[in-house]
Amino acid sequence: MKKKKNIYFVQAGMAYDKSVYLPYASGCLAAYAWQDKDVQDTYEIADFLFRHESVDLALNKIKEPFIVCFSCYIWNFEYSKTLAKMVRDKYPECLIFFGGHNIPDDFSVLEENSFVDVLFHGESEEPFLSVLKALAEDQSFRAVPNLSIRQGSDDFIRTETVCYGESVEHYPSPYLTGLFDRYVEDSHPDDYCYIIETNRGCPYRCAYCDWSYTKTVRPFPMQRIKKELEWFAANKAEYIFCADANFGILERDLEIAQYVVEVKNRTGYPLIFNGCYAKNSNDIVFKISKLLFDNKANKAATLAYQSMNTVALANVNRKNFTVDSFSDLLQKYNEAGIPTYTEMILGLPGETYESFCKGLCDLIEAGQHTNSTVYACQVYTNSQLGQKPYQEKHKIQVARMPINFIRFLPPRPDEVQELIDIVVATGTMSRKMMAKAMTFCTSLQCFHHIGLLRCFAQYLRHEHGVPYLSFYNSLLDYIFSADDTFLNRLFTRLNAMCLDIETGEWTYSDPRFGETGWFLEEGAFMELVYDYDRFWDEITPFLASFGIEDKVYKELLYYQKSIIRLPDQDTVVLELTYDFYHYFLNILTNNYQLLEAKANILTVKIENKVADWKEYAKHIMLFAKRRGDTVITTAQKNIQVEYSEQI
Repeated sequence: MKKKKNIYFVQAGMAYDKSVYLPYASGCLAAYAWQDKDVQDTYEIADFLFRHESVDLALNKIKEPFIVCFSCYIWNFEYSKTLAKMVRDKYPECLIFFGGHNIPDDFSVLEENSFVDVLFHGESEEPFLSVLKALAEDQSFRAVPNLSIRQGSDDFIRTETVCYGESVEHYPSPYLTGLFDRYVEDSHPDDYCYIIETNRGCPYRCAYCDWSYTKTVRPFPMQRIKKELEWFAANKAEYIFCADANFGILERDLEIAQYVVEVKNRTGYPLIFNGCYAKNSNDIVFKISKLLFDNKANKAATLAYQSMNTVALANVNRKNFTVDSFSDLLQKYNEAGIPTYTEMILGLPGETYESFCKGLCDLIEAGQHTNSTVYACQVYTNSQLGQKPYQEKHKIQVARMPINFIRFLPPRPDEVQELIDIVVATGTMSRKMMAKAMTFCTSLQCFHHIGLLRCFAQYLRHEHGVPYLSFYNSLLDYIFSADDTFLNRLFTRLNAMCLDIETGEWTYSDPRFGETGWFLEEGAFMELVYDYDRFWDEITPFLASFGIEDKVYKELLYYQKSIIRLPDQDTVVLELTYDFYHYFLNILTNNYQLLEAKANILTVKIENKVADWKEYAKHIMLFAKRRGDTVITTAQKNIQVEYSEQI
């Protein structure tokens, strides 16, 4: 029997602790191609390499390759190029294929990397199969669409461009075809994370995004999706990421969520089903969010806003629902006890420092008190924002810097450092003001959304008329003028990190909280809570300056300090003369009522006790921040309030 030719798939993924994603994109190509008998008879899937490990270790796993296929994105592009060159040096006759979202629609990757033979542009199940069949028959594959092919050192051809976007129903699942069975067979449940697609495509065209290749939303068969969920459960999948661009955009998505819950309640898995919800949130998204949250299958619902600036939104082809609609939606989620988080992007063209900071605080005014994530605007190769004419029109300055290892382990000395392009200035926001905005939102999220001073900000807003923007601007002014304090040193360091576009050290890390990287606001919060008494000693002069009535001030200070989650807690009991719990609950549900002088004992039962700071970082900050677990009064079911005589 003729020996089969080895094909390797490389889709290097980063890991949190030891968990890594199985290589879904590569698996989709292999599953489709290996349906074909000629492919089965000619080729062997030698291995999937999907860890961002030492390139020397990876190279040693590759034996007699005929083709090595690299699935490329921002988190593995430098790794892919490094390993591909080593493969070419060791196996000069081996074919090197590059595909994925980091491959631009031109010859540049071929021009810059002499070891790459073929580029696949766009979705590649069908072109990949066609290339394998042509090679199996010793035929040219120049007629295969959507390729760029090297013919010589400086000679390339581009084949016809074709859209395969009509349907994905005939694409098989890499899970159900058994491609990953050998990896999960003897694995521990937290060895792997999993990706599922229930559809492909996105009807929107946001300038900063390169998620989907078609505007048509193409659903996978429901039968396939349900079988995949059963497969995940059978393999004890703890975390599933739904890779739909807009989960909840289709009515049937509620049925999918119902099946997730049914499988979890029957088998115990998956623990978490997470994804990106439809951009303009709807009733289906609310029902899905409530269902998953009530069954502890998800932490929070996403309400993406990106910017509150109408000019910036127009520049990136984005249209948001109104602030009033957003406020009504937040109230609906809050009343149902479902945490939400809002995403914003810093660096969109048209945004100014003032508009960005005001926009963040306008969202708080609308009711978003608990969760907000601000992302630096990344520049993706195939996005509109990644094109030179667009950048020139909006005077966008881009810096290439080391990728931030937020949520992942940083690279070891023998590993490849990945790079990323970030917007660091636009025609409406200078580099200095961009860094200042980053520092502002770091402070806002640390003190308000994660909770350290949220109660004070809310009380002053409703009882003293102090706008949130004024409170947090004043807070930063105080911190930067508080010489020789820990607060000052911490935020001076964070501001310097925000200004740094050379090394790009925008990831907070500290061995006290484990090896992984954190958002700056998360690191700031953990540092301040780690040295909790010193924080309160240093911040009280600022809080006292607002002239809150002495009796209320002292108890508010006691309440705010007591409701922040700390390690080694299981029950917290507060004796109060004011009904602060219901006062702040009413604010969170947009149902403000005056603070009542009403003696009460507040008892909070704390679930999932953590013993030390590393456990705190992992289980509270990483796993449960978006659920609001940094504040112990978030989970209403764990609260008991007993009233005595009214004062």
